[in-house]
Formats: sequence, structure tokens, C-alpha cells
Amino acid sequence: MTPWDGVHEFVHVVEIGSFTRAADVLGVSKSFISKQVTDLENRLGVRLLQRTTRQVSLTPEGEVFYRHCREMADAFTRAQGQVSEMQEKPTGLLRIALNNTYGVEFMATSVAEFASTYDKLTVEVVTSLTDSDLVGDSYDVIIRYGQQEDSSLYARPIGHQSFCLCATPAYFKKHGRPKNLADLKEHNCLTNRTGYWQFNSAGGTMKVRVNGTWKCDDGSGILAAARCGLGLAQLPVVFVRKELRTGQLVALDEDWTFYDRDVWVVYGHKQNLSLKVQLLLNFLTQRFEKMQQRPQRFVLPAEWQDFE
Repeated sequence: MTPWDGVHEFVHVVEIGSFTRAADVLGVSKSFISKQVTDLENRLGVRLLQRTTRQVSLTPEGEVFYRHCREMADAFTRAQGQVSEMQEKPTGLLRIALNNTYGVEFMATSVAEFASTYDKLTVEVVTSLTDSDLVGDSYDVIIRYGQQEDSSLYARPIGHQSFCLCATPAYFKKHGRPKNLADLKEHNCLTNRTGYWQFNSAGGTMKVRVNGTWKCDDGSGILAAARCGLGLAQLPVVFVRKELRTGQLVALDEDWTFYDRDVWVVYGHKQNLSLKVQLLLNFLTQRFEKMQQRPQRFVLPAEWQDFE
């Protein structure tokens, strides 16, 4: 039993003026209605209704209680309407966490394009060099990359982020181009502090240890070193698209040189997903579908050139 038991029945009896007709409207028996109201009165310790064989009327205490119940019922109806409206058109705040290791320009641009469609939606984007805590930090969604290990959360794959090997033309002229993975030991590889690169393989992903004189956990730092001709870098194609288009960097385009890292939208609930999250998931999935084919010899297609 809850404090709300009997309230719904009580309001109907008052507004219809009859236990019998209230029972007909609610689709229950008259005895059920009578018991619910009597139990409510017993819990409150007051008589709410005066009952006669011909009519039902409110006691003074009943009038006060009914007025408040009516206000709550109206508030519930308004809340129900607002929730229904939110499921027709997204409104309110949408909090999104993005990993900033390789910049956020492409993903932030995609989210901004999504937000521009819905004028009632407020978007808050938080960036970090580490993966954020969905529940602890109260995010609606988090964009994550690679293998997902937290089985308590739901994640939808929306595409992949393609990494390439690239360097300046001057670097390749001086040191040559690697022909295979074994050749990487002859190159100055610009990496994060782990010193590992990953590549596509028949079995999924191959992890390769490489060596170099520059280590940085921020992709911008690796890109800066690559632009200076310091060595060979493994970076997302969308992250270096300007340098590839202008020729400041040149990318290898053999199949063995690529690593395709999965991109996931992580969220907390599978059932009754809010409209704003559903629409964002669908939008990003469609956006990544346009980006999955690697541009031949890195002549970037129009979709890629939109993100300046």
C-alpha cells in the first residue's frame, strides 16, 4: 500500500458524484471503489465524504483534500503532456562527452550539425583526454573508441575511425617509405607513451611495438612533430586531412598501413531511450556511413572537406 492508493478513486467519486458511476468509468466494481476510499480515509484519520443512499458530498476536510488532489492531478496531466511532447520533438539538455586525444573537430561538428536541427535542444559538450564516467558525471551519451569493456553500459557501434601512417615529403625522401611492418624498425616512429601502434589484420587487430625519439599522449603533439619532419606518425585521417590535402604530409595507402578503430556511442539505458538520444544515435550512424570508404590516394571527397 502507498500513500497514493485510493486518491484516483476518491477524485473520480467526487467529480462524478457517485460510487456506482465512478466504478463504471474506471472499469472496476463498486465495492472496490468503496474499499479504496475507506482505506484512504482510515490512513488520513478523517472522513472525506458524506454518504447517503441518494448522494455523496464532501466534508470540510474532504474539500481541502480534494482541492490539493485536483492540483496534483492537473500537474500530472501537464507533466504527461510535456513528456509526450519531448518524445515528439527533442527538448531540454543533452550532455555529451568526447575524447580529445585526437581533437574533437569532426565529432563536435557532427554534433553541432545535429543540434542545429532542433531549436529547443541545448547541447553541452565536454572534452577530456581520458574516457569520462557516463553515470558518475551524468552524461546522456559518451563517444568512445576501440574495444568496450564496461558490460554494465549499452554501446552502439556507429562506424570506425581510420588511422594512416604519414610523414612529410622531406622525411620520406630522406628515409624512404616502409614496405611492411618489419621496415618500421628503420624509422623514427612518433607515438604515445606506450610505444605501440595497432594495425588491421586477418585476426582483427595487430599490436606492434615501435621505437622513436618523440612520445606524446596528445594527438596534437604527435601531429606537430610530424609536421616538423621529425618522423613517421600514425594518426586518424580526419585529424590530418588538411595536411594531406595541402601536401604538408603524405600518407601511405597500402592496406597494411591502416588501423580502423571502432567508434561507439555509449549510453546508460536500452529501454525507453529518450528521443534526443535516439535521434543523435541515428544521426551519427548515418554520418559515419558516409565516411567509411577511405579516399583513394587521399584525394578527399566533398563530405570530408566540409569539416574545415
